[in-house]
Amino acid sequence: MAVGSATVSDRSGERSKWWAHVRDVEMPVISRDGVRLHYEDIGIGPAVLWHTGGGGDGTMWRTSGYLDELPGRRHLLLDHRGHGRSDQPQGLEAHRLDEYMADVLAVLDAAGVDQAAMVGYSDGGRVIYALAARHPERVAAVVGIGGVSLPQETYAWRRELAREVRQMGFRSWLEQMSESEAEAAPAWLMNNLAATSTEMFALEVEAWADAPSESSHFPHIEAPTLIICGEDEDADGAAELAVKALPSGKAVVLPGFGHLQAFWRSETTAPIIRDFLAAG
Repeated sequence: MAVGSATVSDRSGERSKWWAHVRDVEMPVISRDGVRLHYEDIGIGPAVLWHTGGGGDGTMWRTSGYLDELPGRRHLLLDHRGHGRSDQPQGLEAHRLDEYMADVLAVLDAAGVDQAAMVGYSDGGRVIYALAARHPERVAAVVGIGGVSLPQETYAWRRELAREVRQMGFRSWLEQMSESEAEAAPAWLMNNLAATSTEMFALEVEAWADAPSESSHFPHIEAPTLIICGEDEDADGAAELAVKALPSGKAVVLPGFGHLQAFWRSETTAPIIRDFLAAG
């Protein structure tokens, strides 16, 4: 899948990018506590903020075709700290979960957005679950792509993951993940994810080890919430258990999909998000 200024090729052939033709595309940079944050501001309409995971940057969402399914909205594509064109702060304290949440609020404030629907992939989902629980007035709807934790599960496992990734290197770790799934992830996605340095990924992973897991936030999320995950990352039925804890929740488990497929197979995932947000 290759992106040009106006079109992208996918399984259905060439399709026009509505956002490539709109005039109101901005690429602002803001600074919060000395960390410069880059985001793209595309379109007009109800706001949607898109948050990527431990690797990659905001361009993932338009390269993969998600924006095509949601015309008539204003899209804020965030390069969160350590990723893309945003700064790469060093040290664990700069990567605590609270810093990621504060960055999202700063972007909303800078964009003049009081309330937005929020879509997050992987760790991006964990950011918006926590944000929706703590700042319900800023969140109109929540969509998390990726598996979730079981009730009472902690994030202690993230310390071991950080050690493993530092030893292997982030790209090698990603390649191992891709090889474990039924379909290998496309090269464009692997390159986008692996552009994040090993240390930035490891710092994010390790710095959240003492944070409350997303399962602790679910009972406090007031906004309508959708969890989309692959069947291979929901072996314990955690998504279905999360729905029981959410005041207004829904889960879609994609048969045969793994964690990476749940994102890049956007011809399946994006329409589910479109319909969910339209219903709200």
